[in-house]
Amino acid sequence: MRTLLLWLRRGALALVGLVATYLAVLAYPEPAFAYRMQYRQFDLWSDRPIDSHITIILDDATRRLQTSSLYTPQQHFHVFFCNARWRLQLYGLFHPDVGGIVIAPLTSNIYLRESDIPHDRIIPPHAGPMADAKERPLAYYIAHEATHVMQGRSFRRFFALTRPAWLNEGYADLVGKGGDFDMRDNLARFQTHDPSMDVRRSGLYRLHHLEVAWMLGHDAVPLETLYAHPPAEKKLLARLREARLP
Repeated sequence: MRTLLLWLRRGALALVGLVATYLAVLAYPEPAFAYRMQYRQFDLWSDRPIDSHITIILDDATRRLQTSSLYTPQQHFHVFFCNARWRLQLYGLFHPDVGGIVIAPLTSNIYLRESDIPHDRIIPPHAGPMADAKERPLAYYIAHEATHVMQGRSFRRFFALTRPAWLNEGYADLVGKGGDFDMRDNLARFQTHDPSMDVRRSGLYRLHHLEVAWMLGHDAVPLETLYAHPPAEKKLLARLREARLP
């Protein structure tokens, strides 16, 4: 029995050490990326050389971020391009299909999947065209994840745990798209059960974007109020099913 307890204790200590090491790797990834550059508010790291076209993309991402009341020009963002698949799995919490991720509340680092910088796009995890590719260039993904960083700075780092996903992801999609969203079209899609409005199946945030855009635009609810008192999603969806635009 004493031997068993000793092995269990050693195993527990080893597990704690492994978890602590992994968290440290996530929080301080800089040594694992060979290439670095700085441009305005962005510090970039990559496992491949960073194409100079990135400055144009970052300017577009900044334009999108400036549409948010959470944005200030004093904020800085740390972006890591994980072009190797294993690297994305390591820093993406073993979700190899993500376009980008911020691991709140642990860190404000932005991890992006393999990207084609000269063509302003991410490389999708599957063969064939990417859904809503026109509305979601690389600049969108940078702005989307940077919005999550701003959410953490404005609404505390545990926002992802204390606020509903429809609000967090819907607002990040709204900012990421920088105004490229047709309320009438997406409302019609929702009311006719268009597959693109099914978040789980489509992988798109159109529905969550619609929910947030409706609250901010149609209902004129201030963002801070929406975050302080988010409505129940079921009630909001019920309203949207019956909603009509002039």
